[in-house]
Amino acid sequence: MKEAANREPARDRLRLGFIGVPTIFSDIYEFIEDRGASVVFNEVQRQFAIPSESEDYVQRYVDYTYPYDVFSRIDDAKTQQEERKLDGLIHYVQSFCYRQIQDIIMKERIDCPILAIEGDGPSGIDARTKIRIESFLEMLEAKQR
Repeated sequence: MKEAANREPARDRLRLGFIGVPTIFSDIYEFIEDRGASVVFNEVQRQFAIPSESEDYVQRYVDYTYPYDVFSRIDDAKTQQEERKLDGLIHYVQSFCYRQIQDIIMKERIDCPILAIEGDGPSGIDARTKIRIESFLEMLEAKQR
């Protein structure tokens, strides 16, 4: 933590957030970084770390938003978007999962470009998803200019 706190933040890169169920694509982060972007917010990993600073353990679990309603997750994502100065969000949903419905609500309530991607089994990223991610990153770069 000390090393991370002392290093310079990455510059000249798109800053992305990754929300949704844990991705099963084995190569997605490498793929994104190879195209000039950095994932600087990961909803699931952050939530599983239970980041609440409360001394009360019950309150820490109350603050843990991931398993709860979509609106608590949206509030958390908005806060992280602002604090981390995110350029866009990638929303990963598992095929045939009820959380796909939440994507509609998130896109209506979060003022940030959101790309929804989905997968159905452990593997690398398929060609269609690669093209969609590349197009999303190009759009964000154009918006930055």
